[in-house]
Amino acid sequence: MSWAISKNLTLIGAGICVACAAMSVQAGDLASSMEFNASYTSDFFSNRRGGLHRGDRHLADLTVAVTLDMEELWDIRGLKLFVSGQSNDGGGFSDRFVGDSFAVSSIDAATASRFLEAGAEWGLGEDGEHGLRVGLLDLNAEFDASALRALYVNSVFGIGQDLSQSGENGPSIFPTTALGVTLSLQVAPQWHWLSAAFDGVAGDPNRPKTTTVQLHGHDGLLLISELQRLSDGRVEKMAFGVWGYTQAAKHLTAEGVEPTGSGHNHGWYVSADSRLGALDEVRPWRTSLRIGHAEEVVNDHDWSVIAALNYDVSRPIGREQSFGIGAAWIKTSSALRASAEGVDDYETAVELTWRAAVTDWLTLQPDVQYIINPGSQRSLRNAVVVGLRFDIAAPTFSW
Repeated sequence: MSWAISKNLTLIGAGICVACAAMSVQAGDLASSMEFNASYTSDFFSNRRGGLHRGDRHLADLTVAVTLDMEELWDIRGLKLFVSGQSNDGGGFSDRFVGDSFAVSSIDAATASRFLEAGAEWGLGEDGEHGLRVGLLDLNAEFDASALRALYVNSVFGIGQDLSQSGENGPSIFPTTALGVTLSLQVAPQWHWLSAAFDGVAGDPNRPKTTTVQLHGHDGLLLISELQRLSDGRVEKMAFGVWGYTQAAKHLTAEGVEPTGSGHNHGWYVSADSRLGALDEVRPWRTSLRIGHAEEVVNDHDWSVIAALNYDVSRPIGREQSFGIGAAWIKTSSALRASAEGVDDYETAVELTWRAAVTDWLTLQPDVQYIINPGSQRSLRNAVVVGLRFDIAAPTFSW
């Protein structure tokens, strides 16, 4: 079974599709049952030295999301319907100018409009402490996610390279998502267990600019599970995750050499987000550490380490500021080094950033990145990239 949603279908149309589900309900019944969110993110980045060559580019991302509360509409307890989409422009900065493996900008994607998520969510249990989500889902919305690392612009801080590199067309993450089902259980106070199954091939590798769902038996599944501990104490979040594909992947081999075997792509990651200082004091310093591993015979990189240090400036609500310095290191797998010439042992990204809320709706973020061994290629000089991100958030509308 397969179908495609053309890029010509606008994101506003996506919101209208959700709204149509409630057209049979009288206007008076819609109070507080529908929520509409929209935001616009713009990056201007310039590669000043090293990498492939000097140059700059503007990237943009428009996100629209609509949620229907079916408990308010039709008294279906705990059920919500949701849909979100994104329209991107100006992609290809890393591929054209830097040559890195990470993606300097987390919104770097081919120019197109796509659905990101669309489905249903149930809150289960007496207090909704458990949850079930079904539909077109973004894996990174629940798995390998860190509010602390979300400060950074480089995409490697959003999800580890060991996981994001996996799969024939990547896992089910921005900009291409897949059908999936996720289950969240509160197994003990502060402890949560998340499990999910996704289509093993997200979208259509031959049609990257459309939202495409293809269900083929040979695609297999991506299975992932994560155990989390959430706390108000010094360690705010701990997580341990494991993942794997049911379909075998080809071994990395030198160009022109026939693959000699296949293996199952799998891996794990562990992370911790913490605050520094005594519990009874204001603690502006926050740290994050993540370590991940992936099967080396089928992946370009088998180990990754991410570390970040943030400082939250005390400001009135709506005028928050945060400073951060983060570093990500990935080890080039021995299989890749054996299959290609001129490949170095590792690649590193260091990012210095400052995010400041200027108004209730505008946030500015100057950013500097230093990429060591871009693409793990010995022929490329270390790259220096400077940029500015600004976010515009529309007011949330509820009906």
